[in-house]
Amino acid sequence: MTSARILLPALLGLSLPVSAQQLGAVAGNEEVKKIMETRKGRGVMADDTPPTPPLNAVKKFITRSDVAVDLMASEPAVEQPLYASWDSKGRMWVTQYRQYQFPAGLKIVSYDQHLRAKFDKAPLPPPRGEKGGDKITVFEDTDGDGAFDKHTDVITGLNIASAALPGMSRIWVLNPPYLLSYPDANQDGLPDGDPEVELTGFGLEDTHAVATNLQWGLDGWLYGANGSTTTGNVSSANTKNVKWEGQCIWRYHPNKKLFEIYAEGGGNTFSLDIDSKGRVFSGTNNGSTRGMHYEQGSYGIKGWGKHGPLTNPYAFGWFEHMKHEGDNKRFPQAFAIYEGGLLGSGYEGKIIAPNSLANVVYVSERFPDGSTFRSKDEENLMSSPDRWFRPVWAGVGPDGGFYMADWYDTRLSHVSPVDDWHKTSGRIYRVRPAAGAPKLKPFDLAKASPEELLGHLSHTNEWFRKQAALEIGWRGLVELKDRLVTQVKTSDAYALDALWTLDMLGAANEALVDSLLGNKDPCIRRWAVKILGEQRRGSEALASLAKTEKNLEVRAQILASAKRLKASDALPLLWAAEGEEDISGHLPLLAWWALESKAEKEKEAVFAFLKTDAAMVKTAAFRDHLAEKLAKRYALAGGEENLQSCSDLLTLAPGDAVRGKIIAGIAAAFEGAEMPPLPDSLSKALNDYMAKQSGGNLALALRTGSAAALKDALKLLSDSKASNAQRISIAKTLAELGKQESVAPMVAILKGGANAPSLKRGILQAAAKFDDRRIPEALLTGYEAQIAGDKALREDALRTLAGRKEWALLLVNFVNDGKVQPKHITIDTARQLSLYKDPEMDAAIEKHWKGLLMTGPTEAKEKEMARIKAVIKTGLGDADKGKLQFMARCAICHKLFGEGNIIGPELTGYDRANPDFWLDNIFNPSLEIREGFGNYIVKLKNGQMLTGIMDAQDASGIVLKDIAGNKTPVKQPEIEKLEASPVSLMPESLTIGMSDADLKDFFAYLMKLP
Repeated sequence: MTSARILLPALLGLSLPVSAQQLGAVAGNEEVKKIMETRKGRGVMADDTPPTPPLNAVKKFITRSDVAVDLMASEPAVEQPLYASWDSKGRMWVTQYRQYQFPAGLKIVSYDQHLRAKFDKAPLPPPRGEKGGDKITVFEDTDGDGAFDKHTDVITGLNIASAALPGMSRIWVLNPPYLLSYPDANQDGLPDGDPEVELTGFGLEDTHAVATNLQWGLDGWLYGANGSTTTGNVSSANTKNVKWEGQCIWRYHPNKKLFEIYAEGGGNTFSLDIDSKGRVFSGTNNGSTRGMHYEQGSYGIKGWGKHGPLTNPYAFGWFEHMKHEGDNKRFPQAFAIYEGGLLGSGYEGKIIAPNSLANVVYVSERFPDGSTFRSKDEENLMSSPDRWFRPVWAGVGPDGGFYMADWYDTRLSHVSPVDDWHKTSGRIYRVRPAAGAPKLKPFDLAKASPEELLGHLSHTNEWFRKQAALEIGWRGLVELKDRLVTQVKTSDAYALDALWTLDMLGAANEALVDSLLGNKDPCIRRWAVKILGEQRRGSEALASLAKTEKNLEVRAQILASAKRLKASDALPLLWAAEGEEDISGHLPLLAWWALESKAEKEKEAVFAFLKTDAAMVKTAAFRDHLAEKLAKRYALAGGEENLQSCSDLLTLAPGDAVRGKIIAGIAAAFEGAEMPPLPDSLSKALNDYMAKQSGGNLALALRTGSAAALKDALKLLSDSKASNAQRISIAKTLAELGKQESVAPMVAILKGGANAPSLKRGILQAAAKFDDRRIPEALLTGYEAQIAGDKALREDALRTLAGRKEWALLLVNFVNDGKVQPKHITIDTARQLSLYKDPEMDAAIEKHWKGLLMTGPTEAKEKEMARIKAVIKTGLGDADKGKLQFMARCAICHKLFGEGNIIGPELTGYDRANPDFWLDNIFNPSLEIREGFGNYIVKLKNGQMLTGIMDAQDASGIVLKDIAGNKTPVKQPEIEKLEASPVSLMPESLTIGMSDADLKDFFAYLMKLP
């Protein structure tokens, strides 16, 4: 429908309050009902801002001068649009997520601390089971005038349907926990019958983060994204129980019925795009980036505590998001790479990323960053002052226009169990050149002749090239093979499209693919390498390329493909990690993941390779990136065979540098414990290595249980002439091994007046592991003279004392007696004291720190917030002076304008010009705790209690980071209980004690332009 044809509905009404009857429909018990009635929302929730009628909303857009915006569809034809795609006739398929946020017919029996739901049962696949409100609607431009004039609801009654994509004479619908395919033999858009269940097992715990964003890959697979707060246990006809937690990119082969995780990690991976060179990207909910770039088989950063560990406990590293320069506001979750040919060369190949939180659409250029990419913002494509503008999906259409699905609602945050979404609004927009709307005559690629399809492989719009390639593959037009081979060999701009098409036809034979490994176009070489990986076939030409290839992207694919090959073919490809350094750090990790995949399953082949290719063992790649990880991998896996592998590695080491790395890997695996009994060969190798060192490797020797090493370690710990770093390191090793003999020298250091605060801080972390009364007595009896004078030492000491109940009681007594000033207790320490639920400590909290621990909105806070708002409304002060306030009050945890720490979220990209943003977060920080910055409480089996954010998680355990930035590694066997805290680490009411002038200066700095 054109804008002129849209009937303006009455002003949209706001949702009514949720009734008790509505709550009862989804609450499976009284506990869940109470949570739904009382849990406050966080983030961007519904308000009383009025909606704007569709045509008026378009007029509010502020765009670049060279583009204009068309309203292509709106309510009531489209409501809560989540995703869109196009078929081979150019019709737009819109998924309307109207059932969100609760699946019909299910009841919630429990919520976890992140508001992830557990339901009473699994829903049956449509059309069986409860009918939901979701539907798929097809929009058409039947007369080619550039506007939709027809729409049809083709599938209705769906229940949490997140994406629909036509292809292969079927309609593919993601309706978690299922992927369905409806038959549509005549491709009229109407299903011929009930769907087939292709996949089952996608998680429903958080319907904000279910599997979605179906995309056809040019390798014949169907790709999708999974969000961060759902899990998966997916099975197909030929693949069973592929499990994961949190975010990933997955794929499914419709003919082979195979399912696999393509790459893991990222932010909240809602959107997905595959560019014209076959690279895979997604948007993110993070700030400071435009998204993730995924290599096949890679692992990416996650919010460990909330989203769970990686599927591979031996990943030993991960990819970060793409680096970015520009606007750092959180939530550029919709993501598309524009290659449509319509908007002009200034847009080609660039990221267009709507940010639904900020009501803005970015344009960002991509630049190589080693084997991956970084981005830099240009002028925004468009923005709107309308708070209801919530673009949640983006894509490029057959006409070359840039399309967006607008959720259109003031509410965006899902972190509330109340379903008050505005379910009757939604819009589809198109961005096109200001000169005029594109007009595309009706077409049908499904019926196009082979010649026509071949011609479309060189179309300026990537959509046509891709769709033509898919149709040739789906229709099996093998008669085009020879001309496609010719096009590939010409190496013109569209040779890659021809190669993809040959691959989907099954016509990319061995001779052709091997010959393309020498092609002058690195994109052709890269895809030829990928084909070999998909075929699970190595070759001499590929092994040769691994040693000679210069292009970093091709080298990355060589290593990614190596992971898919058998060891004899894969291991020679590790040479691709040697050569020009990859500044992104991706190549060493890809090499490790390829090697790790063979470490145990094909161990004999691994050692045969290392013995026969002695030159590889001498490379910088093996020495600096593989040797230590491989040794750690075997040592962590444990058992006689794996420990023998550690010994064999030492035997193979060509020199002390590599041997040192292998020893370091073994030592890292056993941090926190004595080594188990070792094979004689490994024990001898370790002893021989230590004997060659100057004085021996003392920390390693300690882990072998050597009595002589223990004696030497205690002597070093007491030696005031030894470096502080040496003494701290050996103290931590002694503590990890539980050597009680080390307590006395540690206490002596803590009592020693001449010892540096930095030494005492390091010793404190080790001493905290011992349940020994001498330690708290040393800290408290010498508090004024030895501890209190240094702020960092003082806070670490008090935090340590709060870590054990008996020590905490001693601390409270000293506070009550006036020997420790109550004001020295920081909020995180006071909160830790409150966790014990001890009457004596609770009384002290009531007396000294009640106000400090008061969380959530109060009348006093509201009054103070109103006062501050009134002060800053009269004008802001000196930002330079305000910076001093920020550095003193906030920078210990937060970074702003490149200065400060990252215990809490980086603040530069937030809505800093809005006083309400600052006041809400300063006075009530627990109302919205950013993913990755949640506070965790860990109770250890030794009686110690730790709190902090989860900085890392792998096979060995976790790393906690406290409010001072101290990192504490914790082995998994040490943990008795691990739980998330609903309370933010951030102290509340940080502005207490600030004068009006201070406040003006402070907010002048917070709110200034970067």
